[in-house]
Amino acid sequence: MEKLFSNNEDLLPFVQEINRYAEGVHSLNEGIDESSIEDLESMLKVKFPKVYKDFLQICNGGELFIPGTVISEIYTTTSGPKQRGGSYLNDSFMIERRRPGMPDTYLIIADLNYGDTICLDLDTNNGYESTVVQWDREAQEVSRSWGSFVEWIMDTLEEGAMLVDYEGNEKDLDF
Repeated sequence: MEKLFSNNEDLLPFVQEINRYAEGVHSLNEGIDESSIEDLESMLKVKFPKVYKDFLQICNGGELFIPGTVISEIYTTTSGPKQRGGSYLNDSFMIERRRPGMPDTYLIIADLNYGDTICLDLDTNNGYESTVVQWDREAQEVSRSWGSFVEWIMDTLEEGAMLVDYEGNEKDLDF
């Protein structure tokens, strides 16, 4: 995997941590251009927080700790046909993608391997950042929340690091 880079100071901890992992531990897509992000915002009639837009320009979705957290990507026709089981930001507000009871202001940005979804709460978007929530598909409610996208993504890396080392080897868990 090519090393990631960001000009956004808040995303530097993510970039530095992700770059420490061996190839194959994560599968992150190449970043997407700002005009594609703006096109999707216009299509969905929403505004993404700036830090999330900067993240998409670093990596347009992918997967952390394969098999693990699938981060939604922006689909463009130049990327070929949509992949079966893929997670696309374009589909975030489609009825078949939404969980029962999920507020309309939740933008699905990731899927966990056990079925819950991770969402930006666009009601909390201050232009730069917004709250991130985990929507529990069984309880049909928020089960966790983070104050920001960066807090969520770093928490995800921290949780994964408890299970997998930088080379991708599973760690012995002594409980």
